[in-house]
Amino acid sequence: MNNGGVFIAIEGAIGAGKTTLATILNQHFNYTLLREIVEENPYLTKFYTDIKEYALQTEAFFLFNRVKQLEDIQKNELSKSQGVVSDYHIIKNLIFAGITLDKMQFHKYKQMYNIFVNDLPQPDIIIYLNSDTNTLMKRIAMRDRSFERQMDRNYIHELSNEYKYYFNPLSIKHNFMGKEPIVIEIDNSKLDFLNNEDDRSFIINKVEDAISTLGGKS
Repeated sequence: MNNGGVFIAIEGAIGAGKTTLATILNQHFNYTLLREIVEENPYLTKFYTDIKEYALQTEAFFLFNRVKQLEDIQKNELSKSQGVVSDYHIIKNLIFAGITLDKMQFHKYKQMYNIFVNDLPQPDIIIYLNSDTNTLMKRIAMRDRSFERQMDRNYIHELSNEYKYYFNPLSIKHNFMGKEPIVIEIDNSKLDFLNNEDDRSFIINKVEDAISTLGGKS
């Protein structure tokens, strides 16, 4: 465990419930909430209408904004022993870029990613929300973001599979070089931690157990 506060990140495909869960954990543990910048990305609407054309601009915007956010929480929270819960992990940049960029673009992007990410704070705990494609599409439709209204089902299915690959226990040491986090994988297809207290307690208990393993206090 680092010398600062506990750092929890939540990951999963679009519609998995990352922000909802991050907000719940933030309220429970009284940590600082870190939310990724999404709607502010000027390329996002165009990206979902023509993924190949706008993939590089979209992924570059996300990378640099997330790098700045993580540098700030290191300086302002983690270094002062304040806990942080984030609704993303920086590795999502590689996951998305891997299915949107062509091979040459991805190779260059990964080189840039490695340079910037090397000195960033890495989470102590990652909660990976694994949901089936039908559930993801239903949740995307329910939240009704304007730029997601024409979301392609095949894209979501491919993205979900890419997440499964990156968070496979056999590959996780490769994906999280340097500091291997505690990964809590949760099948979120049938859970409703926003409205169901038992589902909420189920996840909170798992996180508290992980924090205890780190030697920290919730």
